[in-house]
Amino acid sequence: MEPYEFDGTSWDDLRKAVEDNGGVLRIYMAGLRELQNAGRLGINVRNDISRRLAGIGLGHLPAELPPYQENQIVLFQLGTPAADVVEAVRGDNFARAEQALRRLNTKGDAEKLAAIAAILSDE
Repeated sequence: MEPYEFDGTSWDDLRKAVEDNGGVLRIYMAGLRELQNAGRLGINVRNDISRRLAGIGLGHLPAELPPYQENQIVLFQLGTPAADVVEAVRGDNFARAEQALRRLNTKGDAEKLAAIAAILSDE
């Protein structure tokens, strides 16, 4: 599956695109650079983008946004089961990680776990 070619004009358009795609969306950094009206994806621009995403209820993988417009990232809605798993895996709250992973196992979502493992192995 190819990354979504985001061509919206606002951060709300981006949030809606993520919602419309099951709360998870893979896009190129170029789309975020354009939304931010930035010429280059320097560290300050990337940090601003990350804060802006959090402000509209979106998280991202990898944890540190990449510096090139050709790089792909995954956006996800905060407060969802996907967000719980991402935060559990990359955080230090092992009790929360244990709960999130156990919920996945008890639901029998082996395919979801395989998809998450594939995403994390690509980082």
